[in-house]
Amino acid sequence: MKVFVDTSALLAILDGEDPHHDAAKGMLGAALQRDKVFTHNYIHVEAEPLVRRRLGAPYATRLLTELLPAIETVWVDAELHAEAVAALSGKGRASSPVDQVSFALLRKLNVKTAIAFDSDFQREGYRQPEYERRHTLSEDTASYGAPLEGSDLVSVSELAARSGRSVNTIQSWRRRHSDFPAPSAELAAGPIWLWGEARAWIDQRSPRRTRAVRTG
Repeated sequence: MKVFVDTSALLAILDGEDPHHDAAKGMLGAALQRDKVFTHNYIHVEAEPLVRRRLGAPYATRLLTELLPAIETVWVDAELHAEAVAALSGKGRASSPVDQVSFALLRKLNVKTAIAFDSDFQREGYRQPEYERRHTLSEDTASYGAPLEGSDLVSVSELAARSGRSVNTIQSWRRRHSDFPAPSAELAAGPIWLWGEARAWIDQRSPRRTRAVRTG
């Protein structure tokens, strides 16, 4: 199945305070494992300044280097652009030009499923993909303390930081243990995992040694 990713979903994934944050990450994590996930280049152009303005430059960098590389990008051609402009001019109400490009592309590819929280997608009849709703780890204290969400997508360095291990340890586990979780996606910058799966594997190992605290 093909699943489209809208700007509203990208923003929700990056913004931990967005009301759709958990759903967006859950949908994308599930879709990356089982479906062909795609967006288009106009979404790149729309999402980057929006994320930069609302969340700051570090989040915009994460969008460009971690999130978008995990998603296939379809390049909008002149024909698709013209179809979107024609549809836009025929609307009796204000409508996003980028949304019209998205709808034109989805019609062309006969795609009915989109990770989107824009009401226009609902109005056009697009459905959201199914995913397993997971409770957050803030409801279930992690062995090393941080209240993190089970559907997070993490890189090697973030996996090491969250688990309290070194990057070398994580890489060693990957080489030596055949049951270490497979990455959800391989990006140009490196693999990414679902945090919940990686955490479950780490929790099965012996508790991390803690440094002795000298008293007196």
